Amino acid sequence: MDTVPSHPQDPMDGDVLDRSSIARLHDDVGPAAAAGMVDRFLAMLPERLARLRRAATAGDPPELRDATLSLACSATMLGAERLAAAVTRCRTADRSAVLAALAQAEQTAAAAARALRAAGSPQRDPKVSET
Repeated sequence: MDTVPSHPQDPMDGDVLDRSSIARLHDDVGPAAAAGMVDRFLAMLPERLARLRRAATAGDPPELRDATLSLACSATMLGAERLAAAVTRCRTADRSAVLAALAQAEQTAAAAARALRAAGSPQRDPKVSET
């Protein structure tokens, strides 16, 4: 199982979103479908974080595994790799490390949500273009 590093990186440092992932998603499914996926992710994020918190505080390893996998997979698909990594660190047997990782995951989630909302369409953002 993963453990929380002794000096976790501040989720506000650097990029929290790999915009090339959003650009690939737009290419794969089209702009409207990609925007819908981002919207659904953002709409579901509060409940996914609440589920993660419930599982972490209850000490429920199977639920914690499911909650981390659900959120980490979705975050990875949208380019929120730092969020996926932070969420994955919640899967540890050390209770204090779980709670520290959870706090970091929640902070990173807020930054990732802001970045996803600000990302807009890759067609309008030349930095996202894969040309």
